[in-house]
Order: sequence, then C-alpha cells, then structure tokens
Amino acid sequence: MPLRPDPARPGWLTLLDDRARPVGSFLRAERDGRPLADLFEAAMAPADAVPAILDELRGWRIAADEPLARALVAAGGIPGRHAHVYTHDLRALPPVPTGFRLAPLDHSPEELAPVLDAAFPPDHPDFAGGRERQDPVSELRELLTEYRFGPVLDCSGVALDATGAPVAANIVTGAPGEPPFGGPWVILVFRAPGHPGAGRALLARGLRIAARDGLPALGLAVTHGNPAARLYEDLGFRLVLSGMSVDL
Repeated sequence: MPLRPDPARPGWLTLLDDRARPVGSFLRAERDGRPLADLFEAAMAPADAVPAILDELRGWRIAADEPLARALVAAGGIPGRHAHVYTHDLRALPPVPTGFRLAPLDHSPEELAPVLDAAFPPDHPDFAGGRERQDPVSELRELLTEYRFGPVLDCSGVALDATGAPVAANIVTGAPGEPPFGGPWVILVFRAPGHPGAGRALLARGLRIAARDGLPALGLAVTHGNPAARLYEDLGFRLVLSGMSVDL
C-alpha cells in the first residue's frame, strides 16, 4: 500500500516506495481544490524520493523543504509559494509601542476588507511569490466567520484611527497540529498605507496576550522577499523552516 496512516500523528500519512521503504511523511490536507501533502518530511535523499512522489502523488500539491521542492521542480513540478516559517516561544516579549489605539478584533469582513485590499497591492511580494489574489471580503469571511484555519483567538487585534475606523489588523487562529508547524498561528497581519508601526504594535500586543492566555507558542509564515520578515525577527520570532509548494 503506497500510503499508510502514521499512528503517532492523526491526519499524517507515510508514503512508501515499491520496496515498502518509507519515502516521507506528511500532513494530509486540501488546498485550492487539490490534495495537499503539507510539511512533507523526506525519509531519503531528494533524488531517491522524487520518483516515488511523482508516481503516487501526481496531481497533488507538495509543501516541502527547499532541497526536495527544488528537486520536484527540476522533475517538472510547477513551483508555488516560497516561504519561511517562524515561531515565537512567548518567553522574551517585546514592548508594545505606544501611540496606537489597539482593540480586540470584533469588526466584520466588510469593515476590514478595504484595509486588506490596500495593504496588498498587486506588486506586493506575496503575489509575486505565489499568493493568489482573492476578493478581500471572501478571504476575511473564510477566516473570521467560517474558521477555515481554526477559531479566531483573543490575541488577534485591530488598530483604529481617531474616528474609530480600522487601519490595521492581525488575525491569529487556533490551527490544527502542534508548534512550530501548527497550533496558534498568525494567519494575516495587514495595515493601510500611512500607518507605519501599527502592525508591530498589534503583533507585540498579540504576543503578550498569547503568553497571558498560556498558549504554547505563536507561529507564522512569510513569503520569500517580503520585508516583513525583518519585523518578525526583531520581535523575537525564530526561523524554523524554509520551504516551497510544488504542484505535480
């Protein structure tokens, strides 16, 4: 049997080659209408793993570390998002910048959509790196009301201007799995132009609330080339993996 369940990790599968040797393990998911082999952990060298992956997972999206992903691209796979995964252990907490009006995230997708749309113009690194442009209301509805990546946590927040209108937000959800690749996860941080520092303030606030609430860690992923990575590192997030998605 090419795929077998991993008894130690619910939702994970192990891919076997034609000699019943483990090729790698991954978290089974769905993304953009196709099966996703997420967090693929190879059990053999990329050159040895690629043939079995191509034979058994044709039509899948594979999310793997850079060596395996690049080997799959060289074998004909279509490269997708190149990203870096970070985690924060919630021990050394940064100060929350002053001068911002920060509040719990209780705004509707319709209220936040103009901010999200302004924060991610077509030339943003996320789109160049493979993030699909979506209708902002639909994207926010999936996160805030349909809980696509888990329930929204209290360490989410919004920054408001003098009139009480939102100008920035961070959305943190309780994603499936355990840190550093699951658990509490910063799904989106976005701000309207003209409000520098609001994202930092929201993240610093969120880290403190996460620590107060006893969360194990806070994770996030950032597209390669996005200058926000420097902000995350400055706030104490630690790089744990660089990888890429590949469509087969």
